[in-house]
Amino acid sequence: MTRKFSHVACLFGSFFLFSTPSLATDLTAEFETRHKTCLESIADDAQTAFESAMQWRDQGGGRRAKHCVAMALFALGHEDEAAFRLDALAAGADGGPKATRVKHYAEAANLWLTANQADKAYASASAGLELAYDHVDLRIARARAYALSGRYDYAETDLTSVLTLDPRRADALRYRADAKFKQDKVDEAQADIEAALNLDPTSVETALLRGQIREAVRLAAAK
Repeated sequence: MTRKFSHVACLFGSFFLFSTPSLATDLTAEFETRHKTCLESIADDAQTAFESAMQWRDQGGGRRAKHCVAMALFALGHEDEAAFRLDALAAGADGGPKATRVKHYAEAANLWLTANQADKAYASASAGLELAYDHVDLRIARARAYALSGRYDYAETDLTSVLTLDPRRADALRYRADAKFKQDKVDEAQADIEAALNLDPTSVETALLRGQIREAVRLAAAK
């Protein structure tokens, strides 16, 4: 009896030894597919997507379900709660690999910015940058948090770092132009905004800021 039990236990152990990697791969693929479907459903009906994501989370959906819950909350107009949940997900035990955590911190920072919560956006971006020091999107988010707090010189410094890493980031050029403009560096701001518009001629935000800067230059010249 003991020998039979030992044999079954060995077989049971061997099953997991050889089948677990492929099983884990299959489950990961299934979860990724469900995560993608969940996110896509938010555009159709955010409330239903939120309820489904909550059910999935309670059924063991893990970080992907929690992420979908947060994004559905954002779509429903609850930016603060969504950002809070993304921060918690990024910092939690089930936050996933480093790249995923960094992504969630960047998402949280941008949602805090949408909610005009500069300090919290700064905290999220800084937490992400501790994991990935040269992450461009996190540096842009932190620069925007600085600007929202009126610390335009700090924003300019972060955006200059971004443009050193990626000189073709039109959004970084636009944000830096705005930060310089707020510091009365009008000529430098004009150079940045023209470069931004050359890289992205369709940007309405860039065109509007260029109009403001050009008007400031015209008024200065008329004095």
